[in-house]
Amino acid sequence: MLNRWLKEKKTFYVFPFWGLLLALGAPLGWFIVEALTGLTVSPIYRVVLYLYITLGTALAFVVFAGIMVARMEKEKRLFNHIASSEAELARREEISRHELKLTKEKMIKISQFGALIGKSTKEEEVYYKLAHAAHVALGFDRVNVLKKGEKGLTVVEARGIKAKDEEEVKRLEEMAIPCSEEGGAIGIACKEKRSFIFTSGDYIPPKYRLPSPYNEMEALRSKSFLLVPLRVEGERHARAVVGADRKLSKADVTHDDLLSLEILADIASTALTRLTLEKRLETLATIDGLTGIFNRRTWMELAENELNRAKRYDYPFSIVMLDIDDFKLVNDTWGHQAGDMVLKSIGSILRKSCRKVDAPGRYGGEEFVLLLPHTNGEAARKAAERLRKTLEATDMGVPITVTATFGVSWFNPEDPDTTIDQVLLRADKALYRGKDLGKNIVMISWEEGGAKDETGELSRRGSPTY
Repeated sequence: MLNRWLKEKKTFYVFPFWGLLLALGAPLGWFIVEALTGLTVSPIYRVVLYLYITLGTALAFVVFAGIMVARMEKEKRLFNHIASSEAELARREEISRHELKLTKEKMIKISQFGALIGKSTKEEEVYYKLAHAAHVALGFDRVNVLKKGEKGLTVVEARGIKAKDEEEVKRLEEMAIPCSEEGGAIGIACKEKRSFIFTSGDYIPPKYRLPSPYNEMEALRSKSFLLVPLRVEGERHARAVVGADRKLSKADVTHDDLLSLEILADIASTALTRLTLEKRLETLATIDGLTGIFNRRTWMELAENELNRAKRYDYPFSIVMLDIDDFKLVNDTWGHQAGDMVLKSIGSILRKSCRKVDAPGRYGGEEFVLLLPHTNGEAARKAAERLRKTLEATDMGVPITVTATFGVSWFNPEDPDTTIDQVLLRADKALYRGKDLGKNIVMISWEEGGAKDETGELSRRGSPTY
């Protein structure tokens, strides 16, 4: 287009010159006409005529040239405008291609980190990967993941935090922000399960400001930040809240940042929901729904594993079996709801009375078992006696004193051929000897008769009183 314009411009400026030559040649043309036609014109008229023709022709070409100049100037301006528009369009296309490239790279990173978050096998792993992804893939300067607990929201993962000293780091780990309006925007984000974005130009209402002493933590102070909740299906409040900012680079967060962080948060929320459901299914598969302790199948697996370890590392373990005395009478007299209440109470007592390494289980009906690792027979007998007294002294919501009869047996590493069924059978036989002796008694499998307590008396009490 530029070459064409220059060519037209050159022709345009030459055109008036040729027009002037034609105007000057007009008298010559008139002279030839006179010679051919024999016309005779007076000299004065001829001069006037020659001047008229010459000036008229020149004027016509000048007017025409002016029109052409105006047209060419208009085309020139149009050309400049088109060229400028094309340059601007090219610049914007370059910017768009660059932004598209960055967006594509970001989405690829989000997809990759999202896949890693989705494969998490533990809740702590979800928080770790989410904080890392927000810091690396999304480029936030600082990232905090605050998990909701009994005391409030506590920081479980942090990236890009530059604490002043070790004391501030310790305070950051120990603080608990309320999951309510008292916790400012963080607490509201947890309570209402909603996202927030604040920029340096925004006015933050007082109810969204972080109250004292939390606002004294440098890691939580920023004029421009994002808050995104992690929602787990079925839970009233958010499981956790993610906070992010660009304070170190002194830049505002954007709505695009919010959208990107929400994508990662949704993936993390889905992973948390999956892990929660898996944990519930595992609990349903291993825990007795009524008493809250191990069911028979799970308890037997634990006992078999304990037997294998005891044989391998040459240490003893014991089994305590107990059966509720006259439980049928409770069901028949006050109904099965009363019986369920008794079973729940005993399950609760077993959970609270056991060591962390012990494994209480419901063996079936009103029978319970207790696995005591690294415990010989005499120590197991004493533990059973303490448990018997606790049961007898506990009000279980029925008009009688509920008691139980106990049978105790143990695995002696000096007899490595013993099976778990044999250990259970010995405890079961000891228990039923106790039933024959009047119930509410602890019987051991390695002696005939009842086990004696510290006073030398049989470890037995009377039948339930009505």
